[in-house]
Amino acid sequence: MGKWRCAIFISVYIAAYYGTIFFVDDATMEVWVSSFFSIFGSAVSLSWLLTAYFRMQKTERRFWGILSLSIFSYLIAEIVYRYDELLKHMEPPFPSWSDVFYMANTVLYCAALIHIILRERKPFDIQKALLDALIVITVCATFSWIYLIQPLITPHMSFLYLFVLISYPLLDLVVAFLLLVLLFSVYSSARTILWLNLFGISLFVVADTIYLVQMLRFDYVPHTWLDPLWIASVLITGLSGVYASEATLPFSYGNERSVSRVKTFFPYISLFPLFCLFFFYESRRGAAEIGFMMAIVLVVVRQVVTLLENERLVRNLQWLNSELEQKVTERTKELQQKNDELFYAANHDFLTGLPNRRSFVRTLEQAIIHANQQSHLLAVIFIDVDRFKQINDYFGHRVGDELLVKISERLKQSLRSADVIARQGGDEFIALIAPIQDLAELRLIVPQLLDIANDPIAVAHTDIRISLSVGVAVYPYDGETAEMLMKNADIAMYRAKEQGKNQAQFFDGKMEQTVCQKTMIETALYQAIEKRELKLFYQPQFDLVTGDMIGMEALIRWVHPEMGIVSPGVFIPVAEETGQIIVLGEWVIEEACRQIKQWNEQSGRSLQMSINISPKQFLQENLVNYITSVLKETNLPAELLDLEITEGVAVFNEKYTIEKLKRLKQIGVHISIDDFGTGYSSLSYLRKFPIDRLKIAKPFIDGITEVEEDAAIVASIIVLGKSLKLRVIAEGVETNEQLRILRSLRCDEIQGYVLGKPLPKEEFEKVYLF
Repeated sequence: MGKWRCAIFISVYIAAYYGTIFFVDDATMEVWVSSFFSIFGSAVSLSWLLTAYFRMQKTERRFWGILSLSIFSYLIAEIVYRYDELLKHMEPPFPSWSDVFYMANTVLYCAALIHIILRERKPFDIQKALLDALIVITVCATFSWIYLIQPLITPHMSFLYLFVLISYPLLDLVVAFLLLVLLFSVYSSARTILWLNLFGISLFVVADTIYLVQMLRFDYVPHTWLDPLWIASVLITGLSGVYASEATLPFSYGNERSVSRVKTFFPYISLFPLFCLFFFYESRRGAAEIGFMMAIVLVVVRQVVTLLENERLVRNLQWLNSELEQKVTERTKELQQKNDELFYAANHDFLTGLPNRRSFVRTLEQAIIHANQQSHLLAVIFIDVDRFKQINDYFGHRVGDELLVKISERLKQSLRSADVIARQGGDEFIALIAPIQDLAELRLIVPQLLDIANDPIAVAHTDIRISLSVGVAVYPYDGETAEMLMKNADIAMYRAKEQGKNQAQFFDGKMEQTVCQKTMIETALYQAIEKRELKLFYQPQFDLVTGDMIGMEALIRWVHPEMGIVSPGVFIPVAEETGQIIVLGEWVIEEACRQIKQWNEQSGRSLQMSINISPKQFLQENLVNYITSVLKETNLPAELLDLEITEGVAVFNEKYTIEKLKRLKQIGVHISIDDFGTGYSSLSYLRKFPIDRLKIAKPFIDGITEVEEDAAIVASIIVLGKSLKLRVIAEGVETNEQLRILRSLRCDEIQGYVLGKPLPKEEFEKVYLF
């Protein structure tokens, strides 16, 4: 039932109660009707409060539980009272057991309100609130005694009779005052509940006061207009439970400053009428004197409590200030420590503990200023760990990280105390060598950096050998700013890698030109395919026994409108570095497959097309699916496509390589190992990998006529291939003498200038096909 329906129910219910009182004349019927309305109304109020008890949060339940007990006591009192009227047909005595339960109702009401105050307020606030209540009650009791009670007291009236009568309105006043205390303190969202309770208890105050007067005059008549006031009060209290259960509003306290003024002066203001009564009405002075003295004592006690509270607050404030100062000091130290940690973290590498790039740049800028002022040299050295990615892939990142820490320690030990070593990032380090008096001094320091790779580094119970590529830039010859010196040192380091790694290179102007050329090539490559600047040349391959052409190799060439013919040795490495090799490789595969299909259809032959697959292209997850789609699109038989991979790719990841080669073999393509003998030649992978042909590297063919070792290697490769039932092809054959030796060694196939050089499509057709 909603709160508005409950409010309407109360209005109708009380109106009906009054209607029966005024229109029912039979005395017995009046008793039954009044009993019904009183007991049923109390039961309804109890049910509403129990609903609030079960729906509210755990912190609010106790208040509603105690309030439910209060109304339950009232219900018991009504039942006991009506029992005497209905069953014993007699007016209940006064006081009786019903009065005990009536008073318990008000006492439990007070307990519920005190529980809320105790739960939310400090101990001294509770004491002051209770003292304020006693002061106001004392004033009210004094005036009630003088003007209301004392005039009606007769000599034969018993003390118990009088005590019980006076207790009713006084306890009601206590409840009202406690409700006012809460009303002054809680947020407006919960005030509706308290206003309902205050309205209800106000009806009780009115009804109990009238009842007191009538009982003192001995003219109280039951079942009159007074009875519905009590039950209306009980129902309104129950209505507060309905409102609370629907809104689920907690008793949250509000603005203490605005409330404290009212609570501070309220008890003192109530003393003013009592003061006037005591001093200006001598006839009333006897009773007023007692009430005034009691109120004064309570005010004194309240002041003592206030002083004690103030003293406690001062002590707490002093303690809090002390604690605050201590915490501020501790927090300041923590912040300083945290700032130091953040500054360290912002300027140092978290793994090696070396300065990071940001810190190094600042140090370098200062060093340049000093070098300029003191006219000495300084050097910036870039240091890169060769093939560190393979170490990470093989041993794992944890071993790789530990290796970097050990390398940083060795680098630091190899430098002078005044020099600075920092981590550039990844597997790159950067050093500042300053001051330097001449280049001869620097040429003694740089080899010391390379020497740290002479001995293996023990990491995770494994000895790992490394090599370093080092690039050097010298101030002021190679740059006058930190940015320029670092850039040129980086260029020199990459030059060292290009020259074979495990060495140091000093920067010179030609290196920058090379970098610029690479940058230009990288930019131009993006447009080369679209503008048809790339072309395929084809070099024939022959069977040495029959002399017949068995196929050809597709070789990419680039004719740039401004740079002219760009050698594959120049743009292929750039394409590898930038990832453009994937696009180039796909273009070569598609173009070569279409071309060999066309030639075979026109010539009626079954020539095979060989195509180089770059390492990055081989590692593409979709390579097999891509080759399958190209063969399907061009309608080329898979056995006429020969894919050439290098030994480096073959041993990169044995399990991965075997799986991918098997998938390629399943679709029918041929697999050749290109440049065999120059990489990681191994009988193990030759036995495991599903390959068809070995291609002897050109450097061995070049020395076959002059270097006995090269001739022996070529002979061994041919024997090895035949023993493994693999065909062997020699590439780069340029002289008849080389051809003769290869024929004597029983090489299977040949490719080279001696029999045919790479030609574009049109010339190749004229010379070898039609």
